[in-house]
Amino acid sequence: MADGVFPLVELAIQICVARGVRRFVAAPGSRSAPITTALAAHPDVTVHVVYDERSAGYVALGMAQQLRTAVGLVCTSGTAAVNLAPAVVEAFYQQIPLVVFTADRPPEWIDQQDNQTIHQAGLYGSHVRYAAALPMDDGHPDTRWHAARLITEAIDAAHGLQPGPVHINVPLREPLYPPPNYRHEFTHEVIIRRRPSAHPTLDESAWRPLLDQWRHARRKLIVAGMMNVDPTLHAALQCLQNDPSVVVFADMTANLWPRVAPLVHADVALGTRDPATLEALTPDLVVYIGGPVTSKYLKTLLRTRPPQQLWRVQPAGAAPDTYQCTTTLIHMTPGDFFSALAERAPAPIASDYAQKWSALNALARKRLFQLLDAAPFGEFQATRIVLEALPDQSLLQIGNSMPIRYANFVGVTPGHAPAQVNANRGTSGIDGCVSTAVGAALTTDALTTLFVGDLAFFYDRNGLWQRTLPPNLRIVLFNNHGGGIFDIIEGPNRLDPETRTTYFLTPQPLSAQRTAADHGLRYFYAADKAALLDALSHFFSPFAGPAILEIETKMAVNRSVFQSFREMTAGLKL
Repeated sequence: MADGVFPLVELAIQICVARGVRRFVAAPGSRSAPITTALAAHPDVTVHVVYDERSAGYVALGMAQQLRTAVGLVCTSGTAAVNLAPAVVEAFYQQIPLVVFTADRPPEWIDQQDNQTIHQAGLYGSHVRYAAALPMDDGHPDTRWHAARLITEAIDAAHGLQPGPVHINVPLREPLYPPPNYRHEFTHEVIIRRRPSAHPTLDESAWRPLLDQWRHARRKLIVAGMMNVDPTLHAALQCLQNDPSVVVFADMTANLWPRVAPLVHADVALGTRDPATLEALTPDLVVYIGGPVTSKYLKTLLRTRPPQQLWRVQPAGAAPDTYQCTTTLIHMTPGDFFSALAERAPAPIASDYAQKWSALNALARKRLFQLLDAAPFGEFQATRIVLEALPDQSLLQIGNSMPIRYANFVGVTPGHAPAQVNANRGTSGIDGCVSTAVGAALTTDALTTLFVGDLAFFYDRNGLWQRTLPPNLRIVLFNNHGGGIFDIIEGPNRLDPETRTTYFLTPQPLSAQRTAADHGLRYFYAADKAALLDALSHFFSPFAGPAILEIETKMAVNRSVFQSFREMTAGLKL
């Protein structure tokens, strides 16, 4: 009877492997036993076991971020499946492909007080690109055809023009474990439907009005949000910047700094409150590509001083109107669009737009580093020191809240530029930063460094609960013993001290030293500049194994330095 449970599962895995889904993250459980035992038996599958489902989801996301292909994710029934939801949602908004298999109980036992039985069909709602339930019983030839079709459609959707997670619910009857001497067979005859890659394009009639708008705009701003490295895009943007009317404003996670987007401190420059300077920076035409940007200053500029035209370029789907002034949606990949634009663009026009941005960027960099050189030791200064010690062409993962903001302001230094920067900015939650970095490090031999705040670190330290941590993992923990961002942003400072402290600053006394010992990581500690520089001389050693560098700071100092930063940026002017 157990044979009846396994053929459909084996078929599903066989199709996954044939379609390139060969790395899986599995959380242990009984109902998922047919899936995990079959995965373990397949010679071409690599399975990484993660005990905590919430962490497992983010580990898979981190792996898929780097591999740029779908990673499989498996869990048992009940709340285990619910715990995958944060990572599924983040993957949806980052457009990261995941193939999520949730084991389930037979549908007749839902709401019958049976263990680990909940409503799992459609569990992730609109946050997946595709959702289906496999047939439960393999009793007819059409059943296998149906299952093969569902798995194929799911993998197609995961790798579509808008990639993302897909959900396959797998209801399973007992017995769940193979009988003695059972051999998993992956020799089912299946037709693997191929889907050749397609790139949307524009015909010449569609190009004419775009080129006319491009020709007449004297101030063109290309805004690049969160993206993977794309050499085709990079070459096109470098070509277009020969035009003095063209400026590229890139988030750190756009992976364009500093070679493709040299205005590394453009976000600092936009902190100016000088009306004449803001007017000089305001574009006529904006072309927006990629995911979210960190800069609040940019959002304020474009929402309060909308350009005449704003083009959104993406391969498919509805356009996010982030700046509330989108005029044109262009369905092309950014690399294809800008390559075509560079070929068709008219001769550069006279403009001082790029020169003004460059001058203000240089002034912003000078004033920022003067401020940090004179400031007492804190998170802002520590971020600069660590970024200036980062091994060149290593991988960088950045946690949410203040770490991504500090890094976006400080920028990267030639000779210490990451090969790729990733952050969970799809939804900007703190709940999986450690696990995502672990997943990223598992896919490569390159040194992988995570910048993370204390609440995000301790919230997700189960991400370190692995049989073997990747030796290339490095974690830089900024510990101000609470929610320090609420001591910096406007709003909480208007609350009474008790409410502000209890419900927002949420002080905590934890140190990472015992966590490091529990999980076998080397531990470094710094509370001043000298100790940090000393720790960094050993922390990035490539062959010494995973490590945590805990940088302890005081909220009051961080608040004071950031207030000085705000005042400095407000006074910038051309």
